[in-house]
Amino acid sequence: MGRSAVFLPFCVSIMGEGDNSFFFPFGTGGKNMVTDSVIYIFDSFMLTPDSKSGTDFFVMRKTLCLLAALALSSLSNAASFSLDLSPTGGGAQNTVSLDGITPQDIFGYETDVWHGTITKSALSGQVSLNDGSLGLQLGGVADVGKGNFAGLKFDMPSGVESAKMSFTITYTSAWGAANFNCDYTCNVYGFTTEGTSTVIGTWSLQNAKASLTQNEPVDVSFDLQLDPDADYSSFGLIFNNTRVANAGGMGCEISNILISGEAVPEPATASLGLLGLGALLLRRRRN
Repeated sequence: MGRSAVFLPFCVSIMGEGDNSFFFPFGTGGKNMVTDSVIYIFDSFMLTPDSKSGTDFFVMRKTLCLLAALALSSLSNAASFSLDLSPTGGGAQNTVSLDGITPQDIFGYETDVWHGTITKSALSGQVSLNDGSLGLQLGGVADVGKGNFAGLKFDMPSGVESAKMSFTITYTSAWGAANFNCDYTCNVYGFTTEGTSTVIGTWSLQNAKASLTQNEPVDVSFDLQLDPDADYSSFGLIFNNTRVANAGGMGCEISNILISGEAVPEPATASLGLLGLGALLLRRRRN
């Protein structure tokens, strides 16, 4: 991740250097260990009005402009975030639904609760929500074009500028004919407040039994396409395997399910304090 330069005030305070004087102590410089960004800080300086009854307007205006710039700087600097969405055990498993899991199903789910769905009762037990991973098996008993699903509704921080999804898929088991053919997919959705869904990221693996090597994990990562004007209220993801052809079966384990990216944080307490300091300066000027 690239580094960005930011201006961040430390220990802003008013100190009595006179009836109408204001001293601004700042730190020197350092590194934000959370965002891995380099921080450059002003040295100490003092603003002194001409007299108690007549603060110079030019100095006051410069002061307020500086305070506003410092307060707004936190809005323009993205902070990193990472969400571990891996199952923790439990959830709703092996629910039977001919249509599997749809985006509208996801929107209606409780946040952070995984759901596993099979498309016919004969596939019972082929979706497992374990602590740290989910298992998606698929056998030849599945109808062509049908399979099993695992889905989750989740939230992301406000002000997300960029994000990606990553996970590890491991081919864990096989049975029957070697030419069994099935596909694995993952779709990520953004939802409006009304529930309208948009695909913001997708991944697919065709003919998984031939494409993967048994017991060799494969790391997957793909970017999410976030529309800055969409104003998503929630998000969701669906994993699915689908039978394409032939008899037999296979199983995969999906783990390390993460969403990570950059988000512009809400105004920090220090920034709000700077704005309050500006108001105090104005009040003292009027006095």
